[in-house]
Amino acid sequence: MVLIAFFILSYELISYYLFRSAPQPAGEEIKREKTVDPGSVRPASPQMDKTVPTLKPESGQKGGELTREVFEIAGFKIEIAKEGGRIYSLVDEKFGFDLVTDAEKRMGILPLSIATGDEKLDKLINKSSYKVERRGGSLIMTLEEDGVSVKKELVIKDGGHMNLKVEVEGVEGFYVLAGTHPFEEAFYTHEGPVLKLGDDVIRIDTDEVQGKLTYEGEIAFAGEESRYFFKGFSGRIRSVVITSLRWRTPEGEEKPLTFTYVLYPGEPLDMYMGAKYYSRIRELGLSDLLDWGMLKIFVKPLFIFMYWVFEKTGSWILSIVILTFLLRIVFFPLNYKSTVAMMKLSKAAPHLEKIRKKYKDDPKKMQEEMMKLYSEMGVNPMSGCLPILVQIPIFFALYKVLIITVDLKLSGMIWIPSLAEKDPFYILPVVMGLSMILQQKLMPNPDPKQNMIMYISAVAFTFLFANFPSGLVLYWTVNNILNIGQNYLIKNVILKEK
Repeated sequence: MVLIAFFILSYELISYYLFRSAPQPAGEEIKREKTVDPGSVRPASPQMDKTVPTLKPESGQKGGELTREVFEIAGFKIEIAKEGGRIYSLVDEKFGFDLVTDAEKRMGILPLSIATGDEKLDKLINKSSYKVERRGGSLIMTLEEDGVSVKKELVIKDGGHMNLKVEVEGVEGFYVLAGTHPFEEAFYTHEGPVLKLGDDVIRIDTDEVQGKLTYEGEIAFAGEESRYFFKGFSGRIRSVVITSLRWRTPEGEEKPLTFTYVLYPGEPLDMYMGAKYYSRIRELGLSDLLDWGMLKIFVKPLFIFMYWVFEKTGSWILSIVILTFLLRIVFFPLNYKSTVAMMKLSKAAPHLEKIRKKYKDDPKKMQEEMMKLYSEMGVNPMSGCLPILVQIPIFFALYKVLIITVDLKLSGMIWIPSLAEKDPFYILPVVMGLSMILQQKLMPNPDPKQNMIMYISAVAFTFLFANFPSGLVLYWTVNNILNIGQNYLIKNVILKEK
């Protein structure tokens, strides 16, 4: 029980700090074999003290607030700040979640800000008032001022997928801001910058960015992620710059924030601001946004199978139940051996008790006699643990699947509004604990002390699982119930004559 609790709490921390690609020290370029094409234009990278807007809220036309226009397109409510022609708010109406954070709004550092390396030009581009118009599913923001011409065209498609075209007259190269990571409960998942450089997916801790980080090469996508959401770009990206700021929350807490810029390639970029729906990001070539963790060899096939069942049945509950049922079939031989071993131990219990009493003052001799008895009766005292040990990697893999699958956030079960969250009434954890007790009652250990330990463990697991995602508790509960059924089948049907 202690070991499982320890692994559950430390698994994500270990995988995050030991098995990820760490960035280079601040200010150094991270170079790979495949770099920017020779002769291509490479503008100055954004500098913290120049191109990033100030920490003070920008002044608009409405008493310190930015002037905004609101549009509802393809299931999203989008607010465009006329000052800078940037995204002030983007709410996924299915989740009621705003991808633009309060920090970005307060500091005036909004997605689609442009960094050219020229402080005066950046101020003009990002603070001047744009003309905003809608043409079908497109939003077009244009600026003509002081000889500067800027046009941003945002074609909004289904599910947070957008196509961005930017034209800045007289500037050969510039960076476009994706923003900072969406604010939500992390639950031991990564939040911050993420990019795919070559074949490597790099996730960067916000605490490790001091000043500026630059990545160059063939970058498939780059942006900022949270547990369930991502906002960023994909396309022919050659350079990514990540800057860091410290932000003081309204509650007075100071926290580090990172902002990810991508070098505009001169051709439209694909922009994604939305949930990490596998069905969506798979079509966009962004499936690597899902953080499989260090147990990827187990997590990814498990996730793909469960998602396939979900797409066929439309139910994550059925997906979890079917997976559990199939796993019980796969592990049936191990469970059979475990049940036989426990029955043999029960038969050996009276003899073991005699040995304990006879050699209570000679522990070494007691162990020798007990091992001799085990050998004569063909009993392996550890065989009962084998099914549990084999299931541990599956348990951790399923745990990972359930905490990264945004679909579960909208999937409920009678009284449970979301399988991604804990049971608000703690009914399911209690049922799980009772199933563990019933399982021990039907298959008791010959040693009464061991039985008492298992009962205590069942109570402890009930409290431990109380705050876990309900989908994980459902898996463990169904697993216990099926295990009870298998034990009954083995004892009362298969081994009835024996």
